[in-house]
Amino acid sequence: MEIFRISGVRIDGISACVPDNLIDNETALRELYGSEAKNIVESTGIKTRCVVKPGTSTSDLCVACAEDLLANTQTNPEEIAAVIFVTFTPDRLLPFNAAIVHEKLSLPKEIPAFDINLACSGYVYGLYIAALFAKSLGKKVLLLDGDTQTAYMSAQDKATVPVMSDAGTATLISSCDCDHDYDYEWKFAFLTDGSGREFLTIPAGGSENPFEARHLEIHDSRRDVDIYMDGFAVFKFVASDVSKWLGKFLAETHDEIDYFAPHQANMFMIRKLAKKLNIPWDKTWKSGDEFGNSGSSTVPVTIAKNAREFLQRDAKILVSSFGSGFSAGAGIVNLASSAYYKLFRFSKI
Repeated sequence: MEIFRISGVRIDGISACVPDNLIDNETALRELYGSEAKNIVESTGIKTRCVVKPGTSTSDLCVACAEDLLANTQTNPEEIAAVIFVTFTPDRLLPFNAAIVHEKLSLPKEIPAFDINLACSGYVYGLYIAALFAKSLGKKVLLLDGDTQTAYMSAQDKATVPVMSDAGTATLISSCDCDHDYDYEWKFAFLTDGSGREFLTIPAGGSENPFEARHLEIHDSRRDVDIYMDGFAVFKFVASDVSKWLGKFLAETHDEIDYFAPHQANMFMIRKLAKKLNIPWDKTWKSGDEFGNSGSSTVPVTIAKNAREFLQRDAKILVSSFGSGFSAGAGIVNLASSAYYKLFRFSKI
């Protein structure tokens, strides 16, 4: 296993937001499942979901988080040396979302700004790349992660409707003088299995299958521009491949983990994953039961939700994300109890 190590960086804060449009899952699922709606909610563990109102973009969510984060960490936009945006639901195909938020946040012109097109596994990738930039530049890097994936979800699709939601986040990473401290070394690992690429996908709209009017026609409960998910195949990937791979990662890093913040695919799945890794359920941070599965942003949403309550001291946390591709990322990072953490409801005026 290839383990990527980096020190001399820290997380100054994480701000996350979920739409104020909170949906009761059992009520919403009755149209699809009838009397079985309650059983579906119990099996996924997702009681409510947050869904954006029409006209809300991915950058709207993430800019709100970035503005909150910069203000409450007393960070001037001029201090930002790079901005990275993780999303698979950009505002437009062109330009890239990092350029959009660059202007909205009045960031310096002579900085790198780019998107990372990843779904559920994206936050861990973004965190590692942002850390590399912060270490190399000796400055602050702004990592944005968000998706409005319900815009690509068919209301008739029994696989996606029970779990998917929307959210935006912002993470501030900076360099620090902690190179000498071995216990402050971050560790990362990554996993890719392209043979699973068809199990969680949007069939049309890319260069392989450019958009046509016929892609808006519903067949098999969804349009070709909607997310298709084979839930059983994804579960098998997580329960078998990801759990074994994460176990190997923990064994090779030899770190004592204080908390586990996994991607909130659904509560049943992460409970099984935590059990296989021998991580106590009360040490496993959760947000999906309340906010649903918002893609890769579930990890920073989960941290923002739980850190202020559970971090009485600095802690080591295992972050793990997994999904489309098939792809997975894992990291062991430090969270300071003195850093800024906030989770708020977003409402577009």
